[in-house]
This record gives sequence, structure tokens and C-alpha cells, in this order.
Amino acid sequence: MLNKNTDEFPDLGEIKYWVFDLDNTLYSHETDLFTQVDHNMGLFIQEMFGVSYTEAKKRQKHFFMNYGTTLRGLMSEHGVDPYEYLEFVHDIDFTVLKVNEVLNEALAELPGEKFIYTNASTNYAKNVLSHIGLEGGFKDIFDIHDAKFLPKPDMRSYHKMLKKFAIDPNVSIMIEDIAGNLNPAAELGMTTVWLPTNTHWSDNGQNKENIDHTVADLSHWLKNIVSAAK
Repeated sequence: MLNKNTDEFPDLGEIKYWVFDLDNTLYSHETDLFTQVDHNMGLFIQEMFGVSYTEAKKRQKHFFMNYGTTLRGLMSEHGVDPYEYLEFVHDIDFTVLKVNEVLNEALAELPGEKFIYTNASTNYAKNVLSHIGLEGGFKDIFDIHDAKFLPKPDMRSYHKMLKKFAIDPNVSIMIEDIAGNLNPAAELGMTTVWLPTNTHWSDNGQNKENIDHTVADLSHWLKNIVSAAK
């Protein structure tokens, strides 16, 4: 296992697998892409139950707080078709995304295999990656369908992710904007990196013992790691 609780850069020689979250991790949270998705969630619930948008948002908060994701709550309590739901909520404007050349160049130089682990769908992930110039930049994607709709931070999802990617957690690193999603990764032996944002959910479930690195700017952190290894 890699050294824990240190401000030193990870030893690239020990890291073989890089597991990246997608939203608010590989693009700036200031893009606020999730606001569009969140709005669509409210519309979906509003149309499904025939209630006001305000009431729909209250129900959405209930689902999210009790099940981890709105989708999981809708499936558990109302048997919602996940494919129909995801198609609806992911119908958004991706053109607001911007390419981060510093980040993309650093990612291209990282040794080892790179993966995406997201609570969204693969189609959504591919749309995002295409608009930020990272299409084809990752070996594989683990999405909510692969997880059998068990979202992060459900430990069962992490086991499925490790199995699909065929990776050893002890030589892997996971990078996330939601602190609580790093808890299972740390318990499995992965090195963890938290990218805090000003969103109200970024520190949900935070356990400082499970966070090895807290990073304000992923692009420059990765750039420094790559430079230090040369």
C-alpha cells in the first residue's frame, strides 16, 4: 500500500491504476453542469407525480438523502425505469464545458492505466469526455449500469468496479470531488485524493482518516507529479 497521510506526491512507480470520478473532477465545478441535470431531475419527478416543481424538489431531496441518488430512491420506492430516467435527466447542453489543456496534457503523460468511475451512464460520460477533449483518454468506464444501480459510496459498487477493471486497489489511486465517496476506496487499500468544491455536497461523509491528499487544482497537481517524475 502507498504511504498514507502525507503531502508528498505519490510515487508514480508504485501507482499502476488511476481511477477518476467524472463530474466536478475532470472539469471545473464552476461549469455547473450538474445544475442542468438537477433541474431535469425535478422536472422528471414533477411530471411523474403531477405535483408542483417545488414539491418535486422536496421529493428529490428525500430520495437523495435516503438512497444516495435520486434514481436509486425512485427505483426503490416507485419502480422507475432507470434507462428512461437517465435518458431524460442527461438531456442537457454539454457545450458549456471547456477543454483544460493543462489537465489533458498531464493526464496524457501519467504512466499506468486510467479509468472513469461514475454514478452517471456511459453515454453521458462519453458526451462529457468528448466536450472536454478527453475522448479516448481512458481505458474503460464503470457506470451506474455496471454498478447494477448501486451508486457510490455503496461498497458493493466498488467491488464491481475493481473486478471490471481487473485492478489491484493497493497500487491504485482514486480521485473524487465528494469526500464520502473515498471512504470505501480507502478501506479497500486505494490511495485517495479529494478535490473539495463549494458545492454543498462536496464534504458529505468526510472522514479525514480516509483522505490521503486534498487538492485544490487537479491539473497543476498532476502536472507537478509528472514533472517531478522526469
